[in-house]
Formats: sequence, C-alpha cells, structure tokens
Amino acid sequence: MKIVEKIKNLDVEFTAPPSKAHTLRALAIAGLAEGQTIINNPLLADDQHNMIGCLRQLGIDVQLRDKQIIVNGGGGKFSPVGGELNVGESGVTMNFLTAAACLCGKAVILTGSARIQERPVDQLVDGLRQLGCKIDYLKNEGCVPVKIYGGGIKGGTAKMLGQRTSQYFSALVISAALAQNNCLIECTDDMTERPYFDISIDMMAKFGGKAENINYKKIIVPGRQKYIGREITIEGDHSSASFFFLAAAICKAQINIKGLQKDSKQGDKAFVDLLAKMGCEVAYSENSILLKGGELKPIEQDMSNIPDLVPPIAVAAGFAKGTSKFTNIGHLRHKECDRLAVVADELSKMGIKAFCDDDSLTVIGNSAGANGAAIDPHNDHRIAMSFAAAGLVVGNQRIDNEKCVGKSFPDFWEKFEIFQ
Repeated sequence: MKIVEKIKNLDVEFTAPPSKAHTLRALAIAGLAEGQTIINNPLLADDQHNMIGCLRQLGIDVQLRDKQIIVNGGGGKFSPVGGELNVGESGVTMNFLTAAACLCGKAVILTGSARIQERPVDQLVDGLRQLGCKIDYLKNEGCVPVKIYGGGIKGGTAKMLGQRTSQYFSALVISAALAQNNCLIECTDDMTERPYFDISIDMMAKFGGKAENINYKKIIVPGRQKYIGREITIEGDHSSASFFFLAAAICKAQINIKGLQKDSKQGDKAFVDLLAKMGCEVAYSENSILLKGGELKPIEQDMSNIPDLVPPIAVAAGFAKGTSKFTNIGHLRHKECDRLAVVADELSKMGIKAFCDDDSLTVIGNSAGANGAAIDPHNDHRIAMSFAAAGLVVGNQRIDNEKCVGKSFPDFWEKFEIFQ
C-alpha cells in the first residue's frame, strides 16, 4: 500500500517518460523489419518487457542497453524457438502478436494473464481469418489462449467492428503489409481510439511501410512490402504526463513538463486542452508545456478517441464545481478492468458522487467535502496514478497494489515525490 499525503511543492518541473504506444509499435515493427533497429529513449515498462519476451520466443534477437533497445529483425517472418507466447497483462502485445504470429513458420499458442483471457480478441481473429489465416480458440470463444497456425497472410478483404478498440486495426494493418497479396481492411461501424491508429500508420511509415487510411472506414494495404530497420528516438508520453498535469490542476499548483511534442500524433495531448476548458492556464513553449491550476469548472466531453484520459479527467471533475459527463466510452469496460465502474466506485469512496451506465460516466464535483480513502485500482495502472493525484488534495489516500503502475510507468512513485 502507498499512502499519499497533501501536496507541499506547488511549483514543480518534470520530464515526461518515453511514450508507451510509440515504444510498443516500434518494437513490433522492428521485429518484422529487415536488418537492425536501434530504439533510443524507449519506455521499458511491463508491457514492453512482455513484448520483448514474446519477440525473443519468436526467434528475434533483442538486446537491452543503456537507454536503447537493439532489435535484429526477422525480415518479415518468424522462426519460433518455443511453442507459447505469454503476453502477460499487455493488451497491445496480445493484439499485435496475434496478427504477427500468422507470419510464423510453425504453429504457436498465444496466451496471457487471467484478465487478458477475459479481454475479447474476436474481431481481430475474424479479420485475420478473412485474410486466409487459420486460428483456433483453445478455451473461451473470442478470447485467448489461441492457436495460430502460421504460414503467412494470404490477403484480400477483411471487415471488422471498430467500436471496441482501434488496436485490432493497428495489429492487422502492420502485419498485412507483409501479406502475399494486397489487403483491404474495412471498419463497418465507427472506429474508436483513432489517434492510436494514427500512431501505428505513422510508425509503419518510419520503417518504410505504406497504408492508405480513407476516413477510418477503409484502409488499403499493399502486400509484399518490406520494413527496413532504422534508428529511431521515442518521444515523450502525453498519457503519463496527464497524471502530473492533473495533480497541478486540482491542487491549484504550477507544473512545467518537458519532453512533450505539441504536434505529436498522441491523442492524449488533448488532456491539457480539457483542463484549460475547466479553468486552468496552459502555455506552450518548444518541447514543454506549462500548466497552472485554478478553480475548476465542470465539463461534458465525448471521450471515444481518448479513453485513457477518462480516469484522470474524471478525478479532475471530482474537484470541479458542478456536474461533468463523459460519453461514448463503453469500450472502457474491456480494459485492464471495467474502468467505468471502478472509477465511479473509487470516487464514491472519496465522498465524490459518480455513476456510470453502459456508455457514459457522470461525476458530481465535491472539492470541499472529498476525503482520503482506501483505493483499490483493480490492478489498473491508470486508476492508481489518477487517484494518487487526488491524494495530494485530500491527504491520507491509500493506494492498494501500488506496483501495478509498472505496466506503463515503473518509476512513477519516485517521480511523484516532486510534489512532496
């Protein structure tokens, strides 16, 4: 258990950790590339270690050096050294490697933690099957563990639903570039989490891959492409920075966070804009963002494309004067936990009224009456970090299973000391 007391330092500076999403995508594509890739300034959290472990099981040489990852790619195919890939708690690794493992020379089984085995993968598997891949469910229909028979991706047309997550499309597009024939991937509803898909397409391009995105409805991917290994530097993570911006916003403090690109494709760069709508002052300079907290106003916001920001923005709403509502976020029930229910429950423990339905979250601010509580993050890193920030306002906030932050931010608690 970690106990968070009231804030002491009201004017701080911080450097954002490397981007989780960029590091994972660089690793996945580097494993498929020809030649060597050098990844500078990578994030090395739990998800990245799970991806690296699985790549090694697929026969890819991955070396860790000081602030570098060296990947000697497989040139578009894998030669597994074992029969099982265990992705741990990493949903991105599960989705990306479900597709990439179809390029294996032999069958492999992909599995993961108990929670991962509850997270649906059915749309991606259906899409891969439409492109000629053979995959069997080994336990529960629609979830891992799965047996992936390998032999390549034939190509053709695949239709999938995108309301749950864009990860299915990222996974399919990255591997479809190495298909035997051209691929057309269609989204038959509305794709959520679009900025993450943009990051995937952008990372493909950095390695020489091509995909044409037509309004997130049709993605045209030429087959028989090659990814070429390269040197790449990972930018700062707007998602991880959000918890520090949150702390300043609700504590009426000031923070300057360095290492963030204003023109980043990360959707979570929108967090400071949301806080500005709520009453904070925001100033941009080259490679840094300054935020000053103030009296917070409620907000209503469609969060479908920035779902990872729901926990921190909900906590901010808890200290605003009025009722906030966040919509089009039903897909958050399928993340590391049921984020809608958990956020509402944990806010309620603090004396902040919150409730959810199938697709939205409502928070009634209570800045004067909020109290510290025993917070159960349900093994969700974003829940733990968001409620840690809340503890800086109320004091005596107890965060159970505090080590779950290792999924995306291993040294979070050490960095969080800047406020004390």
